[in-house]
Amino acid sequence: MNMAIPQALIHLKQVLMTPLTQLHIIPLYVIIQSAVFLSVWFIMNTFFFKPFSTVYEKRNSKTIRALEDAKTLNHESENLEADLRKKIEQSTASANKLRLSYIEDAKNKRDEMIKKAGKEMQEYIKSMVSQIEKEKTDLLGRLSADIKQFIPLISGKMMLK
Repeated sequence: MNMAIPQALIHLKQVLMTPLTQLHIIPLYVIIQSAVFLSVWFIMNTFFFKPFSTVYEKRNSKTIRALEDAKTLNHESENLEADLRKKIEQSTASANKLRLSYIEDAKNKRDEMIKKAGKEMQEYIKSMVSQIEKEKTDLLGRLSADIKQFIPLISGKMMLK
């Protein structure tokens, strides 16, 4: 392998030292081809590369702005979503407190109504008992008056027999 490298260098030196005509390169053609290449490059640069680059840069800047706007909007929407979650949690908590207070009020009113109904029933029962007692005493009074009337009749009839 060490022999191949020096031989390649020797061959390269010989190729570089040979005249262009031996390599079938005509210097006039190289100059003409260079002029055609440079004129085509100038025309392409003027009418294609620069406008394309301008359009590309504009679109790229719009894309970058759109991405930044999207990131900003995404961040704002996340903030709004977090705020809405907090508000929903707060309103749910306050609604639960309100619901529990209404339930407690309803229980208190129910207990008061039961107590009131119990008192009314006790008063009604007391009035019924007093009315029954009054009717009982009236009946007993009439019965004793009737018995007092009939006792002389009955005793008279029993004596006759």
